[in-house]
Amino acid sequence: MKNRYESTVKTIMYLFLGVCAFMALYPMVFAVMTSIKTPEEYVTNKLGFPAQITFGNYAYVWKNGNMLRYFLNTLLVIPAGLIVYLFICVSAGFAFGRLRFKGRLTLFLAVLFLMIFPQMLLSMQIFQICRHLKLVNNYFGLILVWVAYFTPFGTYIMTTYYSTVPMSLVESARLDGATLYQMLLYIMVPIAQPMLVVITIIGTQSMWNELPFSMLLLQNADMRTITHSLGMLKGQYGLKDPILMAAILCAASVPVLLFLFFQKQITMGSYSGAVKE
Repeated sequence: MKNRYESTVKTIMYLFLGVCAFMALYPMVFAVMTSIKTPEEYVTNKLGFPAQITFGNYAYVWKNGNMLRYFLNTLLVIPAGLIVYLFICVSAGFAFGRLRFKGRLTLFLAVLFLMIFPQMLLSMQIFQICRHLKLVNNYFGLILVWVAYFTPFGTYIMTTYYSTVPMSLVESARLDGATLYQMLLYIMVPIAQPMLVVITIIGTQSMWNELPFSMLLLQNADMRTITHSLGMLKGQYGLKDPILMAAILCAASVPVLLFLFFQKQITMGSYSGAVKE
């Protein structure tokens, strides 16, 4: 009787998990199926498998949608932004997490306070500031805005992690004559590698998917980022849904591959610092 009960529970659990998996995966499957259909077939067969597979939608996006240029623009801006982003997150996280100085809690709360403002609320003020500083249509201006907006969350993550590092490690380094920069570079950065991978992926995906600031600051069509270009493609070219879906999948390929390649490090980093030593 007990075995029968356990078997029934397992069957119900597997059915439930199967339904959840289907609900999670079907949008991706639908997107792929749509992208390999012709616009004519999509009108009569929206949900079914394509009768004839075509990759012409992808060719159209890369050739006529100027997708390669937008990819190169994004790959130029994001690494530069990540360097500044990581430097600030790691340095501020170490300072807030392991150092003791006057006003530390107040400054940390101020950083947390910056996380509550949505992008649309800040967009016009940021545009006015960048316009006065002549940073419109300038990648440097976009990088500064990205770093200012996304750094507070990365700083919070690194502060939480560094607060779990034993204080004896910092005190030992001081007794050995290490400066703050030496402690940060040779001790804190190496032991925080799992978390560095996590905030790097978070920062990359945040910058890759960011739209409002890019639309405001990069008004020159040749300077658009990949997400910005997706927001303008349908209105600019009047694209059919299969072509637009091909463009979306091309733009989503980098974040998806980034997650799949580093999913082990992400899992390790999510548990790092969870237990206070």
